Amino acid sequence: MTEESRTLRPRFGLVLTVLVWCVCAAALVTIVVTGRWADLARYGVVAVLVGYVMWLLFWSPSVTIALSGVSVRNLLRVHEVSWPAIQSVDTKYALTLITPKGKVTAWAAPAPSRYASMRATKTDANGLPESTFMLGSIRPSDIPSSDSGLAALYVRRYWEELQGAGHLDSGVVEGTGVTTRWLGREAAALIALAIIAAVCVALVH
Repeated sequence: MTEESRTLRPRFGLVLTVLVWCVCAAALVTIVVTGRWADLARYGVVAVLVGYVMWLLFWSPSVTIALSGVSVRNLLRVHEVSWPAIQSVDTKYALTLITPKGKVTAWAAPAPSRYASMRATKTDANGLPESTFMLGSIRPSDIPSSDSGLAALYVRRYWEELQGAGHLDSGVVEGTGVTTRWLGREAAALIALAIIAAVCVALVH
């Protein structure tokens, strides 16, 4: 069993974020080159806000799988889930960890679209962990070519290895096994940018 952690992020989200950043940068460069300084004052902070929101939505979220547990970073919160607290793993809409405290859903591991699901083949299910087939069949969202399926693959593989090694035999869970904390700096930055953007637009008008 590997001791290295693995962090996963939505692949399409990274591409989308970079594209939006490029569009925002190109718009600002055009404003500067044409000397429209009033527009720069009006839309400069707005462009920064849009870029930050894209990062917050599609780049920052992640799922980290390590021997200590699974860390699910969503928009403004991080959920730390210990291995003994995981009762099952679902992928219907996104990677979802079922725990005694409830469900922890990963924004970074969404299920594939209907079009992507139609392209899945039986060979995509080869080599998946046994817990993938707990209900007798698997969903397209369990296929490793999807964000939800790839994250579920690593979670289930670690989970089964720990069970096989006897580390989860006691079934003891400290507290709920889930620790949640807010991302204060990210939330403060979002609020500050939104206020500054609103003020800049209002003053220019």
